[in-house]
Amino acid sequence: MRGIEVSEVRIKLASDPDEKLLAYCSVTLNNALVIKDLKIIQGEAQPFVAMPSRKITDKCPRCGSKNHLRAKFCNDCGTKLKPNRAETDARGRAKLHFDLVHPICAEVREYVHDKIVQAYQAEAVRQTPSGRQPRATLEGDDMMAPDAT
Repeated sequence: MRGIEVSEVRIKLASDPDEKLLAYCSVTLNNALVIKDLKIIQGEAQPFVAMPSRKITDKCPRCGSKNHLRAKFCNDCGTKLKPNRAETDARGRAKLHFDLVHPICAEVREYVHDKIVQAYQAEAVRQTPSGRQPRATLEGDDMMAPDAT
């Protein structure tokens, strides 16, 4: 795997089981690098991993203070800000966040994603009373426990 090995995944399950946010996690790569604040979110078919991100800001034209792109007024001087200041992606959705960390190639993304979702599934089963399946599961019996690699 191009020299990348997931050596540890730590999962903190979300407190509200009715929300799409299933858990937060941190992942250690090659026993050398920790990435924190990843989110495991319930997608339409299965959970997906959202990389840590930061809100994109712009500056107030009057005072130069930073404001989130959804802000209607400047946080410092109160000046009304233009609406729809965010760039849009190919689907026309506003880009309000950017990833702080992200895999460059699909192979690494899939590998890290699978390891994190496996660890989530194992933790969800471990913390579910009576050992029944958690709300979000993947197909296949091998997805319930993390690999020993």
